[in-house]
Amino acid sequence: MREIKIDDRIVGDNHPVYVIAEIGLNHQGDINIAKILIDKAVEAGVDCVKFQKRSLKNLYSSIVLNTLSQQEHGIHYSLHHIQKTELSDVDMAFLYEYSKSKNVDFLCTPWDIESLFFLEKLGVHAFKIASADLFNLRLIGQAAGFKKPLIISTGMSFVSEIEQVVDFLNKINASYALLHCNSTYPAPYNDINLNFIKTLREKFNCPIGYSGHEAGTSVSLAAVALGARIIEKHITLDRQQEGPDHRASLLPEEFIELVRQIRIIEMSLGDTTRFPSRGEYLNRETLSKSLVAARDLKKGTVLTYDDIDLKSPGKGTSPLKLDLFVGKTLAERDLKRDDYLLESDVHLSKHDVPIISSGKRKWGVVARMGDIDTMIKCGSDFIEIHLTDSDINENKEYSKEYATDLVVHGPEYNGDLLLNLSSTDPITRKKSIEFFNKALAHARNLKRLFRNKNDRVKFIVHPGGMDINKPRVDLIEVHNKNFLDSLKQLNSDGFELLLENMPTCAWYFGGQQYQSNFMDAKEIVNFARAHGYSLTFDTSHAALYCNYFKKDLLEYAETILPLVRYLHISDAAHLNGEGLQIGDGGIDFSSLLKKIESTDAWYLPEIWQGHKFGGEGYLKAVKKLREFNSNF
Repeated sequence: MREIKIDDRIVGDNHPVYVIAEIGLNHQGDINIAKILIDKAVEAGVDCVKFQKRSLKNLYSSIVLNTLSQQEHGIHYSLHHIQKTELSDVDMAFLYEYSKSKNVDFLCTPWDIESLFFLEKLGVHAFKIASADLFNLRLIGQAAGFKKPLIISTGMSFVSEIEQVVDFLNKINASYALLHCNSTYPAPYNDINLNFIKTLREKFNCPIGYSGHEAGTSVSLAAVALGARIIEKHITLDRQQEGPDHRASLLPEEFIELVRQIRIIEMSLGDTTRFPSRGEYLNRETLSKSLVAARDLKKGTVLTYDDIDLKSPGKGTSPLKLDLFVGKTLAERDLKRDDYLLESDVHLSKHDVPIISSGKRKWGVVARMGDIDTMIKCGSDFIEIHLTDSDINENKEYSKEYATDLVVHGPEYNGDLLLNLSSTDPITRKKSIEFFNKALAHARNLKRLFRNKNDRVKFIVHPGGMDINKPRVDLIEVHNKNFLDSLKQLNSDGFELLLENMPTCAWYFGGQQYQSNFMDAKEIVNFARAHGYSLTFDTSHAALYCNYFKKDLLEYAETILPLVRYLHISDAAHLNGEGLQIGDGGIDFSSLLKKIESTDAWYLPEIWQGHKFGGEGYLKAVKKLREFNSNF
């Protein structure tokens, strides 16, 4: 679907809802009230404030203007109110500049050609066309000639008329959005016909919005859920004031709530695909079930339904595969009651170990010391050991040596403490530094068991800098200053500390928190260059950050890659679909891997739950990556 651009703000399907506070004539002709309404709209967090501009002598016939008292009640009432509340050109110009000083867009509805030229001279970035002028192709054509987007309300019209106007707009190559609207004040709920938003979206290739004249906020919120990307709603200081619009307007505190709820809804709409979020993955493993042995079973047993039970947690084979096991022979081992039943136990499937490329790029898999003997069978060039607090605190001793290289991933927790090297809380940061040094000492004992024991082993560090409420980008400098101070206190002898880029939304202890620092590529590169550090580039983290802040992932990669020594590669979707299998998310790997070719960094296919069934997820990811690019 096409988009429109109002100043630097893009309006369309993949962008935040554009919220317009329609001040209209609710300022009662008083510029001071108009300023207050702008202030209240800005406090609510709107994108735009909107007024109306008329030249009465051009808009109405002289007969009507000269015999106003003799006109029908509706015309007399409306025109009398317009005459009382019309602002001068000087006042309108002042409000335009005042809005700019408040960093909010200023739009205005021109009701005639003279007003249109005034607004163009004023410098507005778009024109709002009222429902009453949907049929006015002369005004619309003139407005489109200024090469600025048009926002056109569709109240009081038939579908055939909207189609005629859209054909005209397309012929003149106009940039436009359409707003569904019922032009009564206030509009009865049973007349609003909100489902027409879906029709507009299906019929016309442009952003669709909703201009609401009904009481309350519910309908506007429902419009967002139906796909409206623009919401226009009147704002007033007092619904009892004289004028037709006040009763259909929101008070300032109601407008605050409207914008807050719109932002919640647009976040919750998500994608058109379904994938488990990171938090759901955690709950899925805890709460769902696996196939287990219902009793002690001997190797050679032909399995029946009675031999198989379903029990939590969901760390083993999915119950969806139950029927595939029945009738198969238990070929590999004896099972005790409640042992997980694996596909390999009945030779249901065997994954092929990928051929190790003869090129320059090494690849690895994740392991913990408890499952390293299983994971090393994947045939990777290295193992990335994720340190756990239990391993570190118990300082377990290991003696078996491995003919593979080692990478170490720093810990994220110590019991109930979420490690945070950037924390503004000095106690949290002190405890985090102490535990990281303890982790480095433990890793120093581990590295002697691996092939690269005499090298500086890569040690991946997360910066911390989380907040439970929102991304605190205002604290980037403070957090990075703390992070640098923490890094200086780490005893990294024998290791190369690699700092990892972070996603905006991450899951800790089963709940979502927001990142503050080490998300933006330029910020990360500037920090690393200034202080002499190299980087781990996590493609999933970067994609989630880019999705949240509407950034370009390929530009992100170009910026960060010159300092990258190590790669975590996985797919991502929406805002927290982290660590997805290659192809299950939204990353364009054909293009991204071409960018990554510029570095010889080692890489890990960091797929969530990829270690299950002997690393099946990791191996599948390597295969998929090599289908995209044979250099991997």
